[in-house]
Amino acid sequence: MTRDVRFEILGPPRLVFDGRPHAIRSRNLSVILTTLLVRSGRVVSVEELIGEVWHQPPRRARDAIYVYISKLRDRIGNEAVDSQFPGYSMLVRGQQLDVQLFGRYRADGHLKLADGDHEGAARAWRKALALHRGSLAGGVYSGPILSSFDSWLQQSRTECVELTAWAQLSAGQYHEAIGFLTQQVPRNPLNEILHQQLMLAFLLSRHRAQALRVFGSACRTLSDRLGVEPGGDLMKVHDIVRSDDIGRAKRAVSSAVATRVSSHRSPVGT
Repeated sequence: MTRDVRFEILGPPRLVFDGRPHAIRSRNLSVILTTLLVRSGRVVSVEELIGEVWHQPPRRARDAIYVYISKLRDRIGNEAVDSQFPGYSMLVRGQQLDVQLFGRYRADGHLKLADGDHEGAARAWRKALALHRGSLAGGVYSGPILSSFDSWLQQSRTECVELTAWAQLSAGQYHEAIGFLTQQVPRNPLNEILHQQLMLAFLLSRHRAQALRVFGSACRTLSDRLGVEPGGDLMKVHDIVRSDDIGRAKRAVSSAVATRVSSHRSPVGT
């Protein structure tokens, strides 16, 4: 590549030339680029690209793909997109692609959590979250490759949010957790884990009344939107708050962190 170019697909796709972001105005060109980046290092067939771009492909869909590839090469360099039967591939390295950087921060957070550096883990996951800019253009992408990636994108963000809060609570950063979760709960109002964490954060910072208000708000949201009662884990945290049991609250946090450390480790011999 002749220019300093980076690619950002943790949200609406865009190119970053020499540190300056540029939106991709053509929806079809954006879909093709993002598909190649999601499959970085692997060949994506022309038929797969057609399936990502169109629900009902036009008669000359293959010719249209060739034109879009030519336009893409004009923007990022001929050598950036490699022709390989039965389609095309892109290979990006280092910090060229935000997904790769996200993966490094995410892995670093898990390593630090396992080592007992909970503050460091929270910082790593906050860095990962800072790379997320939303979904891939609000559901425009409906092909199988990008639909799967968009689902992973949202799931990975939710995981990082939950892990960040557990790490903050375990590190005794209760006020930081309150600030962080107060921003995250409205974005994920049906996520009971975030409500649990916010209740624990308020209780551990000695704001029991606020913790009870969080529970009441969670109950109303679950009832109004889903017609359900709070789950068992949320009720357990409510019981901890009602009894004003700081010891149980700390043990609940420690147990949650231990569970996540254990679940991240690969079983031996598998």
